Order: sequence, then C-alpha cells, then structure tokens
Amino acid sequence: MNRNICKKVILKAAGISILAILFYTSCDDNGVKVVTPEVTTFEDIRDGKIYKKVQIGSQIWMAENLNYAADDSKCYYGGMYLDTAINCKNWGRLYDWYTAMDDEESSSANPSGIEGVCPVGWHIPSDAEWQTLIDYVGINAGTKLKSRTFTGENPSGTIGGRTPDGTDKYRFAALKGPWASDWWSATERESNEGAAWTRSLTAVETYVYRGSTEKHQFRSVRCVHD
Repeated sequence: MNRNICKKVILKAAGISILAILFYTSCDDNGVKVVTPEVTTFEDIRDGKIYKKVQIGSQIWMAENLNYAADDSKCYYGGMYLDTAINCKNWGRLYDWYTAMDDEESSSANPSGIEGVCPVGWHIPSDAEWQTLIDYVGINAGTKLKSRTFTGENPSGTIGGRTPDGTDKYRFAALKGPWASDWWSATERESNEGAAWTRSLTAVETYVYRGSTEKHQFRSVRCVHD
C-alpha cells in the first residue's frame, strides 16, 4: 500500500543525556499515516454534469453518486420513487441492476470492464473492485468512507446505540440518505442469478456491509475510472 508509516519523533532535552519521547503524528487507527487525497472534478459529456473524483490507492472513484437520467432511473422521495431534482442533486439517482449495467452481462473481473450507465472512461465496479477499496482503507472502513455529515446516531435507539461519526478520511463522501449508501456491483450473486452483490453503509456500523439485492430493486451507483 502507498502509505507513509507514522514517524517517530525523538526529542533531546538540554542537560539530560537523551530524553526520548516517541509519539505518532496524524496516525490512522491501523498504525499508518494517511495523507488526505485531493478531490478533483470531471465532466460527464453526455449531459454536462460535473462530478467529484478521488484517488484511493490504485483506484480512482467518483466521490459522489451518479446522477445520470437513464431511462427507468429514479429519485427517492417520501417513500416513493419520483423524479425530484433536489433529491437527485443531493443523493444521485437510483437504478435497478439491469439499468445500471445497461443490460450487459455480470462481471467478476478486476476491473470489471462494464461501462454500463457510467460516463465514458468509467465503469461499474465489480465485487472484487469494491473489496480492493475496502482492503486499502482498512479497519473501520465504513467510518472512514462516510461523509462527516453521516452521523452515528441510531434514531430507534434499539441497535448499537451510537458509533463514531463519519471521518471522510479518504474523501469518498458517502451520504446518509434513502439508498444513497447502497451501491451496485457488476457481479451477479453466484447462487442466485436474480440478485447481484451490493455494498452498503449504515449509521450504526463501522464496516462496509457486503450483501446481495434482487436485481429489480433500486440502488445507487459509484463508478470507477478505467
């Protein structure tokens, strides 16, 4: 991994032979220093929308959810799927798996090679590509990938109480909203052709959840650069 090990600093005090004080600066909780990546932008030439992007390890990810108005894509509002511009702007659009994939076949390759609904030069991440991201981010990946507005409060108070708020350490900026942190992969579930692997974040967990979702359901899309 391209990470800098936290430096040990040794202080020498006058009049004392050597006073060594070892401490870490800006350390992550897995013992390495993380340099906050730079967020840049790119244009989707199909509709002129500008998106944020960020390099995390060897991958370049969209730093926000896709908001391309493909046929059959939806926005979520008040328990219904409606085309409300403000919700699309805040959280991106929602896609069933077939729409996200643009009817292409499942891929478990890394990279997936499936452009799907993504902009030119980008693709739908496979389940393996999601795992590459999570492995790079390391322990408590969910907390580090959540935006700082993604709090750990649990409104019901019945499960888990409270977990640490999002730190957005890698500028992935996952948002808490209706399906905003539930993303498709390009990989079909091996034991169920009617479902595909998804990744998701919740307010009460510090990890990234791997599950599967029926393909006709609506979920968000994050694209990865080719």
